[in-house]
Amino acid sequence: MSLKKLFLLAPLCLFTAGCVATQQDMLQMQSQMDDLNNNLANMQKNQAELAVKMEDLSKNLNASSESMKDISGQMEKLTGRLDDLDSAMNKRVNAIGQTIKKQQEEVETALLPAKLYNDAYNSFLNNNFDAAATGFKTYLSKFPTGEMTEGAYFYLGESLYLKERWQDSALSYATLLEKFPKSARVPAARLKYAMALLKLPEDKKAEAEKYLQSVVKDFPSSQEAKTAKDYLDRLNPAKPAAQPVKKHIKKMAKKG
Repeated sequence: MSLKKLFLLAPLCLFTAGCVATQQDMLQMQSQMDDLNNNLANMQKNQAELAVKMEDLSKNLNASSESMKDISGQMEKLTGRLDDLDSAMNKRVNAIGQTIKKQQEEVETALLPAKLYNDAYNSFLNNNFDAAATGFKTYLSKFPTGEMTEGAYFYLGESLYLKERWQDSALSYATLLEKFPKSARVPAARLKYAMALLKLPEDKKAEAEKYLQSVVKDFPSSQEAKTAKDYLDRLNPAKPAAQPVKKHIKKMAKKG
């Protein structure tokens, strides 16, 4: 082949080669575009599915939020009911506590007089006359009209008498006689009142004798009457009986 023909064929070959290369590139680009479109379509599909899922999730969240609101409302109601129940229980417990306290106070009030009296009486029996006097005075000051007032006055007088507090003792016996004139302790109270009067520094003999005589007169068969008679005999010893005149003359004649 001549050189001239070679120069003419060379550009044609180059053009043909360039065309072939461009077509392959176009096919490759077309394939890539197809892949890209497919990917884009898949992405759009996934995005749509994701949007649906997001919408469902949003609905679920909204439903959950509403449920939470309902639960929160129910919890608030329950809390309110618990508060009301707690308040009611506290009021009931307080009421029960007040009732129990009142009952205890009533029991203590009912038992206190007997306790005071018994403590004082036990002190008297144990020869603790100061404590006995204090206890009986406390009883009389707190319960001046109590069931054991009569005994309290009597044993107060006894305690004071044994402590040689004659004036106070006499006053206690006198109060008993004034307040309880029909008491079974009247004979003893009259006797001890008279005995206390006889111990006083001032002369109370006449009044003492009057009470001693009343014991003998009003309660002749009592032990107190016997004691009262003994006191009267000591206060007024009997004078020797006067001898008849004739016997006295004969007696004097014999001596002569």
